[in-house]
Amino acid sequence: MTLLRTHIPPELVVFDVDGTLHDTFRWWAPVIRAGLQRFGEREGIAIELPDDETAEAVVGMRDAGVWGPFLPEGHKHRWQDLRAMVVPMEVEKVSDGTDYLFAGVRQLLPHLRRIGVRVALASNCRTTYMGAMKHGQGLAALSDWQFCLDSPGVQSKTDMLRIARETAGAERVVMVGDREPDQEAAQALGWPFVWRRNDRCDLGNSDAVWGGDPDELLGLLGLARME
Repeated sequence: MTLLRTHIPPELVVFDVDGTLHDTFRWWAPVIRAGLQRFGEREGIAIELPDDETAEAVVGMRDAGVWGPFLPEGHKHRWQDLRAMVVPMEVEKVSDGTDYLFAGVRQLLPHLRRIGVRVALASNCRTTYMGAMKHGQGLAALSDWQFCLDSPGVQSKTDMLRIARETAGAERVVMVGDREPDQEAAQALGWPFVWRRNDRCDLGNSDAVWGGDPDELLGLLGLARME
């Protein structure tokens, strides 16, 4: 908590998206299984369909780390072809009018902005998927900036965080995420990291651990709770 104390109350909070704000797990496993089945049938490849736990293990990773694990040996280099097939299915799913954000997120983000805290999103996705998050799930209206791997000047999540801080002109900053790449990016910049607790990894050595309740996070950040 020592590092976190020097950054609270924060001027800027950067949130990861999938697994942190967005409950990807409500829809991802069936979509990747359907996409793999289509891809295998189209390409004449025998692909073992993942169970939910295996499917969800890749959420939060990037590029080949998301798609490659599902392809058999000798075909892992074709992860971009698999992605090209599945991303439109993802976009259709998150743009169908269903609210897939975790409970309280739609109240938390506007509250932060009302009390003077800027909000940025940083996701290891590409433009098409981020567009679905921004518009299909309404995150553009709930945040000040949204960064992904296709954003100008970005090659990594660390770049997203650095650019967010520069854009906001902030000194006191906090990163909130659920996976190892989120923590690694925050540590690379010397930022405090708040782990959104989950069963897919163990980052209990973070500066703080958040169970998902909005008021709990606000308390950790030294900010006024929602009324």
